[in-house]
Order: sequence, then C-alpha cells, then structure tokens
Amino acid sequence: MIRYKLLLLFIGLAFWSCEETEDPDNSINIIECSLDTLFSREVEGPGNTDGYDIERLDDCSYVGVGKSSSRPWIMKIDEAGNEIWSKIFEEVPIPQGNYGSGHQYATALDATTDGGFILCTSVSTNHPSYNSTGFIIKTDSSGVTEWITELPSNRTHHGKDIIQTIEGDYVVVGTWFVSSAETSQKSAFMARYTESGSLSWIEHYGGACDEDVFNAVIQKDDGGFIAVGQFEHEGGVYNCDFYGYTDLWFVSTDSEGYLLYESMVGGPAWEEATDILMLMDGSFAVSAKKRHTINHPINAWLLNMDMTGNILWEWNEPDYSGGLRLGDDLQDIILSGDGQTIVAMGFTYDLPIDNIVPNVWAFDAATGQQLWTNSYGGETGGTGRAGIVEAFDQGLLFFGYTNGKRLKIIKTDPQGNI
Repeated sequence: MIRYKLLLLFIGLAFWSCEETEDPDNSINIIECSLDTLFSREVEGPGNTDGYDIERLDDCSYVGVGKSSSRPWIMKIDEAGNEIWSKIFEEVPIPQGNYGSGHQYATALDATTDGGFILCTSVSTNHPSYNSTGFIIKTDSSGVTEWITELPSNRTHHGKDIIQTIEGDYVVVGTWFVSSAETSQKSAFMARYTESGSLSWIEHYGGACDEDVFNAVIQKDDGGFIAVGQFEHEGGVYNCDFYGYTDLWFVSTDSEGYLLYESMVGGPAWEEATDILMLMDGSFAVSAKKRHTINHPINAWLLNMDMTGNILWEWNEPDYSGGLRLGDDLQDIILSGDGQTIVAMGFTYDLPIDNIVPNVWAFDAATGQQLWTNSYGGETGGTGRAGIVEAFDQGLLFFGYTNGKRLKIIKTDPQGNI
C-alpha cells in the first residue's frame, strides 16, 4: 500500500453517526463515521507513555503507537477519543547498558490489508554498550502479536518508518550503529521483509560519517522507493568524530533498494528531513528542520521537491536569535483530500529550555504559503516525535501532552481550534 497520507473529506454532523448502512444497488454495508466533536483527553496508564505515530482506520476509529513502561505500545480509540484497547509488547526486552535502562519504542505503523498493523521500533540510545537492535512487529486487528522479527543485530539497527508495499510485503528504513572511528560504513538502511517477517534484502546508504539516517519512506508508482532523512558530512570546526554537519537527504531507489539518485540540501550548519508525502501533481512535500546559521536556533522547514530532489519552493520559520523562542521543527505532514492544503505537526522550543510544546501549521500546497498555525500547550517528555491525521469530520487528531508531560489526545476543528 502506497502511503500518500491523503485526507478524505467527510461532512461533519453534530451527532454520533458511526453505523453500517446498506447500499441499495449492491447490498454492500457502508460504514459512516462523522462524530463532530472537539476534545483534549489524557491517555490513561503510566506517566512515561509517549505517542509517535497515529493512523485513521475504516471502522470509525484510530490507532496510535509509541512507548509505555519503556516498551513498544499500541492503542486503538474511537471517534470520541475513548480507548477501545491498548497493549504493551512485553515480549520486547528493555535495553540495558552503561547508563541504566533504555527504551524500546514503536516509531511508526502502517495499517495492513488484512486488517492488522505493522510496526517498527527503535532503541532510545545508540550507545554501543546497549547492544540492542529494533524490531518489526505484526499484529492482528486487535493488537495481538502475530509475529516479531528482530532487525539485523550484527550491528544494532533502529527502525524509523515502515510501510506495506503495493505487493503486500514490508519496507522499513532507519539507521544502524557505526562508530565514529569507522569510515564509509553507510549508516542509513532500507530493508524489505516478506509478509511472514523474513528478510528479503537490506541495503545501506550514506557517506564517511556515522550519523546518516532515514526518517521516512514512501513507495513510488514504479514500485521503487523514496527515503528522506539526514546526511552527515565534515565542515568548518566539526568533523565526523564530533558530530559533523548534516544536510537534508533525499534518496530514490528502485524496487530492490538500488540507489538511482540522491540529493543533499543544506546550508552552513544542520538540516534534516523528517517526513515525505506525494502531492497531486506528482511532486513531493518534505517536512524538515534547519539552522539559519551555526549558533542560531533550529527552525521549522517545509519544501516542495521534484522526483530528483530539486527544490520547487520552500518555507521556513524566521531566525529566532535573541528572542525567547529557542526554535521549532516539523515532524509529520498530511495532505487534504482535495490536495490543496498541507498540514504539519511539530514542536516549538521555548524558554525555559525544557518547554517543548506541540504545534500545528497549515500551508497552501501549491505555493507553500502559511495559512495558519496553532500551539497546544503542555510539555513533551523531550521525545521530539509526532503524528497527525485528519478526523472523520475534517478536523485534526494528534498526540499532545499535559503540563505534567503526560500523553493526551487532541481533536481540533479543520482550522486547528479546540
């Protein structure tokens, strides 16, 4: 399944309407979902629960993933935000290393054609003492585990995004551990797995430094893939041994993962792509973050790129140097059903230094002009990860946080108002 993240348009009704009706011509049961509501609801459970990705389903519900009690976690909710079921994957071990216990968290999911879900996981630290790799988890429609596959463990691999392909199998991207003493190890990876969880192939990408990462992947119409992330390189006073500079990285492959072309886009400091989707004209929207100069804050960045990674237009937040805001970024993007609006979820970073606040931006998909932006208060646990979907009534639904850093679910109207 190609994940375009298209937002289907629904008519918002002021009453509950999630029921099956019969098509008089074909006698097909059609599920109608349209609860018109706004809410901000705290997620029950341990206080260290974080949400990373969320999807809308066909049965008037949503499913989200993240971590809880240091393990991968999945939850299904109804239109009103009520929990239907949730699960912590106890079969996944908690990483242990020189700095105590780490976290194994689900970074992404995709709904599968059999009604279940496919997840990938990542470890919270890349320190070699933890020696813990990520996993791919396949569940049924109730979140019950069908199989778990460990990502290659000869070197620890961390999954950042996963999709079901149009052929029915799975592709996962991310990064793997390479020490700064090693060169040309190509620390980003793309791997393809069968429907039963067997590895079909794995390819590594990158340069001489050790911080190359793929954060997102989509499948092209020709069966190949585009992955985006960051490409590390030396420059100025920094080299590969001490976290060199990074560029936004756009990579296109064929269906077997062989590199066709790549594009690096960057300025004098650090840039990184976080998500990608295809627009109606066949070009791509890429969410990202950048620094205007080396010593200035990170800023939210949105780009429109063609098939080979050339920039068609771009937008970014202004340089906040000297102000109270320490920066912002975009983490996840979706596209309206009519193809006219891009909605991005991310964070703002304000003083005091640990005040990381969820934020949503909307843009004209043709020009990149900002239409509106809203902030939602609270503080994250410092995870810097987000997911957003359109609700059944055309509003928006995403994870947020309370002032006590507890996870909550936020449902807004189409303009981002609660």
